[in-house]
Amino acid sequence: MLAAGLAILASCLIGVATILMKKAVERTNPTTAMLMVTLVGTIVFLIISWLMVPGDYLKSRALIYFAAAGIFSPALVRWLFFISLDRIGASVSASILAMGPAFTALFAIVMLGETLTLQIGLGIMTIIGGIVIFERQLNQHPKPTSHNRKNLLFPLLAAIFFGFAVVLRKKGLNVLDSPVLGVTTGFTTSLIFYSIMCLLSAKLRAAIAIRKKDLPYFIITGIFLTTAWLTLFYALSYGTAIVVTPLANLHPLMVLILSYFFLGKFEKITAGIIVGVFIVLAGVLLITTGQA
Repeated sequence: MLAAGLAILASCLIGVATILMKKAVERTNPTTAMLMVTLVGTIVFLIISWLMVPGDYLKSRALIYFAAAGIFSPALVRWLFFISLDRIGASVSASILAMGPAFTALFAIVMLGETLTLQIGLGIMTIIGGIVIFERQLNQHPKPTSHNRKNLLFPLLAAIFFGFAVVLRKKGLNVLDSPVLGVTTGFTTSLIFYSIMCLLSAKLRAAIAIRKKDLPYFIITGIFLTTAWLTLFYALSYGTAIVVTPLANLHPLMVLILSYFFLGKFEKITAGIIVGVFIVLAGVLLITTGQA
């Protein structure tokens, strides 16, 4: 139950970070916000690691798993998702990306030897179904035409990479149970990835605009995001990837609730949204009560 509780807490923190990121993007642009928030997180965790992580840990092969996970997610996942948003819209993109926990379960069974019980399996599929309904109601968008169906590959790859990255993190934690080092390595790898992308793309470099008055937004967002990721790593440390992942992906629901408090607005409540919320909650109940 501790792992499930930490996973849900991580989801809440990711929801807060998402709201803050939206505010940061409104003041700047996605490229600047992504780069600066990752930079803040990397600096914070490098300091924490310097104080808490023994030097011998740097020789562990777990670093390979943590670094690889950082490349797949958030680096490649976020890049693919941004492309997907541009080509097929938010509704379809978010719905397909919501399948990530299902891919996590498949990879966890094959690579980690984790067991998927019938109740937890039903819980995972229930949460995915609820999130898909929820996202489609929030982001009404026409269905993709035959001309752009090939673009579905982008969110599908993002979902697969997301699931694979979670299993890589768990494998790393199985080798060396150090969530702090795991998050630090992931953030550092992502920062290097984004920096290389900016160096190679003149368009991305031109988009970077850092203003002193925006720094507090980046710092606060970075702190919430780093706390969320650290909580998620501790959840993975205590629990299985199959259980933790779907519970940590409830943030679309958290964002809807938090939008009212942080942004002073609330989406129009439809019957579909209400159904989606109750389906998600049913899935959470199935997973939390189905653990051995």
